Amino acid sequence: MNNRQLVRPRTVAEATTALAEAEARGGRALVVGGGTIVVPQLTRREVNPTDIVDLGDLEIPRVRYDENTVRLSPAASYQSLLDTPCAERHMPLLHLMAQGITGGIQIRGQGTIIGSLVCARPFSDAPAVLVAHVAHVTLASSRGTRTVSAEQFLTGPEQPDLRPDELVTAVILPLRPEAVSHGYYKLKFAESSWPVVTCACTVLADGTAEFTLGGVRGVPWRMHLSGSVARDPRRLRDAVEERMSALAEDDFWADVRADSSYRRRVAATVASRASRHAFARLSSGMDQR
Repeated sequence: MNNRQLVRPRTVAEATTALAEAEARGGRALVVGGGTIVVPQLTRREVNPTDIVDLGDLEIPRVRYDENTVRLSPAASYQSLLDTPCAERHMPLLHLMAQGITGGIQIRGQGTIIGSLVCARPFSDAPAVLVAHVAHVTLASSRGTRTVSAEQFLTGPEQPDLRPDELVTAVILPLRPEAVSHGYYKLKFAESSWPVVTCACTVLADGTAEFTLGGVRGVPWRMHLSGSVARDPRRLRDAVEERMSALAEDDFWADVRADSSYRRRVAATVASRASRHAFARLSSGMDQR
């Protein structure tokens, strides 16, 4: 017999209360946003929660703007980013990433940005892109709220900084006037497969470039390079390989899709293609603000 308790909260307070009650009685709560990752895990019996907290009825706007930030709620799906006016202008890397999300319209419509972040899979698109956006994560529990950077939130492979009684209520993206162009590229082996290595590139007003690589290490990997290096594939390869050489072998990610040596080998190429995309958009005036 299945004795799981299902809760469909309408407010954050109801959701955090349900999580606190589950923890108090020694239960294991599973929070479901879009469900594209955790529902298959439930079906395969890879997880066995005593409580399910379904956020489908949570009454929070999906995307909110103010003069300095964009705020994404747990209901913000990939498709909602594509459908939101000014999303391309205010969260360009997320917009680029959402256009090419693996799984097509079904995953774009159901999968959520925060759900992907919380799963903290090194090969997923969203975690590295949120780090590239210098995003912050707001977490709530019955004890209160706290905010950490997306980079701090991702402590390791599938290891978010999330306590059993906490819920991610928002991801906050600062508007960055110094970021004048963006590029995104991901390597995958088939149209329907997960990415192997991803890279988000942000060109700054001073001509330098920020790179955030996903799928190379256990967590998103950021580096800052001069514009002359970022534009030159050979110099970019040398810079990326030099930085990789300073890392311990067990710091690199491997899974069934590719071993760590392959990911290391393609990292600079993926970065170069993201850089080319970003500088081409800058030259064409597509991405200047």
